[in-house]
Amino acid sequence: MDIVFKNTFIMTLERYMYFCDNPVGEKAEKKFRAWKIKNVSFIIVSIVCALLSVILKEWFALFLYLLASALFSYKLFYQRKKLNRQQYNHIRSTQDTSEWTRTTIFTDVIKVLEGNTETVYQHSYIKKITEDDKYYYLWHNSDSVIRLPKDGFIVGDGKEFKNYIIDRIYENRATS
Repeated sequence: MDIVFKNTFIMTLERYMYFCDNPVGEKAEKKFRAWKIKNVSFIIVSIVCALLSVILKEWFALFLYLLASALFSYKLFYQRKKLNRQQYNHIRSTQDTSEWTRTTIFTDVIKVLEGNTETVYQHSYIKKITEDDKYYYLWHNSDSVIRLPKDGFIVGDGKEFKNYIIDRIYENRATS
């Protein structure tokens, strides 16, 4: 069947970091929020304990609490970005191509091509579509999503894409 829409983008480090810093899906967002709250809480507790140590003139405890605060600040602001960069570089090193490209093709099925991997979905896989200023999100459930950049359409008009998907969702609901 003919290609109706084709969306291609290069997964650069900047885009990968954006994806990491902006998770989608209920579980991913909850885990991300919980991780941030936990680290900020530990920083606050460490600083409060350090202030109490100053009041009580416990200099060794002050040093330990400030050290703990510094470690959690490192974990919150630096380590996560470092680990995401390492993960990106590891994934890139496993790719056979010079660029990490993700292509999504819409025909009578949806094909997602990434490196040597091809995943095929039926249109019935998509339950809803949402969007923000940069991306379309094709949702299967609350945690499984295909993210497509609006500026990545090389076949078909990105502005018509949303209506195309909505029509497929409606067709699937009508036939099921």
